Amino acid sequence: MSKQHLPTENGSTHSPRALDEARVVVLVPRAHVKHVKIALEKHAIFDKRHGISPGENDISQRMRIVTTLPCLMMENGYRPSAEETRCLDDFNLHDICPDISYSSWIPPTANGDIDKSHSPLLRALREALQGLTKETLNALDLSVDALVAGFPEAYSIYAPLLLLPSNTLSKDWISLIANHPHILELVWSHIASSMRCTHMALNSPIPASNSTSSVHALDTENVIRSPVNITPLYGCLGPVPTAQTLRSPSTTDFAAALWVTTRQNGIVQSWAPLYTMFSRGNVKEKARMLHLPSVRLSIDTDSGAVAVDLYAGIGYFSFSYRRAGMKRVLCWELNPWSVEGLCRGAALNGWTARVFTPADVPLEDAANTEWAVWRDGVIGGCEDFWIFAMSNETADCILACLEESLPPIRHVNLGLLPVSRPSWPSAVRALNATLGGWVHAHENVGVDEMDERVAEVEGEFQRMNDKCAGEDKVGRQQAQEKRKVRVEHVERVKMYAPGVVHVVFDVHIPALRHTDGE
Repeated sequence: MSKQHLPTENGSTHSPRALDEARVVVLVPRAHVKHVKIALEKHAIFDKRHGISPGENDISQRMRIVTTLPCLMMENGYRPSAEETRCLDDFNLHDICPDISYSSWIPPTANGDIDKSHSPLLRALREALQGLTKETLNALDLSVDALVAGFPEAYSIYAPLLLLPSNTLSKDWISLIANHPHILELVWSHIASSMRCTHMALNSPIPASNSTSSVHALDTENVIRSPVNITPLYGCLGPVPTAQTLRSPSTTDFAAALWVTTRQNGIVQSWAPLYTMFSRGNVKEKARMLHLPSVRLSIDTDSGAVAVDLYAGIGYFSFSYRRAGMKRVLCWELNPWSVEGLCRGAALNGWTARVFTPADVPLEDAANTEWAVWRDGVIGGCEDFWIFAMSNETADCILACLEESLPPIRHVNLGLLPVSRPSWPSAVRALNATLGGWVHAHENVGVDEMDERVAEVEGEFQRMNDKCAGEDKVGRQQAQEKRKVRVEHVERVKMYAPGVVHVVFDVHIPALRHTDGE
C-alpha cells in the first residue's frame, strides 16, 4: 500500500506527511445520523471528542461524523477498511449505503488549529473560556483545551434558540453545568451573541413514556408527546411546566413561553420547546408530501380535495398538504401547546385556522338535528385549517356530519410513532367512498421484516375496507369484484434504532365499482 494525496471535505488534499494523522469522516444525511452514530459506537470507532457537525460546503446538507479510523489510501484510491465494511453489514447500514460517502480530516493539535476549526460554536466557546480568569479555571482544575475537547460540535438553531445535544457532553461539562451555573453565565452569553441567538438549551429525545414521579405522570404513555428532558442554559424558555400548564394552559401561559421557529421546504413552523416536541428528521417526508403525485391527482379536479391529519402536532405534515393545494386540512391534536403552535405556524405562512374544543362540538350521541345545526353554523367558514383540539376518536362522527358539505377527502395522514393502528379504521371511513383515496400510515418496522409487514398492512386495510363497504359478506363469486387495497409505496424516512426503520406506508383505497343501474 502506498500513500497518496487524500481528498478532504472541501475538495483539497492532504500532504503525504499528514496522512499519518488523518481520520475517516463519514458524510451522512441528517435522517440517518443517529443510526450511523450508534453503529460506529458499537465498534468503538466514533470520535467522541470531535463528534458530529454540519458538513462544509455540502449542498445536500449532510452531517459529518468523525471516526477514530486512520485513512487508508490504496493504489487506486480510498477504500473502506474491513472494520468499516463489517460495521455496514452488522448494523444494516447497507440499506442506506448509497447515501453515505467518506472523506478525511486531520484533528487539530495546537490551539491555533482549534481556533481555526470548521465549527463556529467551538470558536465562540474557546473565546468565552479564554475570557475567564486564570483563578477561576485553576479553581475548577480544568483547562480551556480540555473543555473545548469535551463540548459537542453538533448543534441546531431554531431562532432565537441554540439547541445542543446532551449525549456528547464530557463528565467535566456535566459537572460544571450542574454545580457552577453562575460561572457559565458569561460563557453562554458570549456563545449566544456570537451565534446570533438569545437562548441556549440542552436537548434530549422525546421519551416514549413518562416517569410516574414527573409532572407528566398523568400522561404515562406520553400521548401528548411533550419534551421532558430539555435543560435551559441561557435565557428563560418559560415557566417550569406543571401538570396544569401542560394540560390546560392559559393565554398567559402561552405568552410567558419562548416560541421558536424554523423553515423547512419553504414552510415555517413554530413551537414552544419547553412544552412541545420537534422532529427535524421528518423533513424528507414533508417534502415528499408536497410533491406526491397522488396529492396532485386529488387536487386537479373541479371540486378540489380535503386532507385529514389525525395526529397533526404543530403542523408537520398538515402544512405540506395545504401548501400542495388541498382546499382545507382537518386536524386532530390533543396537546394544547401543539394546537397553539399549529395556529401560530399557520399564521406565519399566511394561512387561517379555526380551533374547535370539545365544548364547540355536539356529543357523539346528540340528536341528528343538533349535529345539523352545528354543521350549518360552521360550514360557511373559509379557514384553511379546522383544528379539533380533542381525541381523534371523535373523528368518525364529526367527519360523517361534514362529509356532504366538504370537497371529497382523498388523503388521511397518520403520523404517530411507534404505531398509529388504533386510527386505521377511522382513516378508512374518512376517505371518500366513491372516489377512493390514500392513507399514509407511519410505523416502526424491523428492516428484515419489511415484506411481511407490507402484506400484513395490505391485509388489515383490506379487511377494514371490506367491512366499511359491506363487502365482507359477499359470496365467493363476487370476491373478485371487491376493491383491492394496495400498498403503493413504502417510504423509509429515517432509522429509529439499530435494525428498526421509521417508514410510511402509502395505502391506496380504490374507488367503488359501480354496476349498471346504480
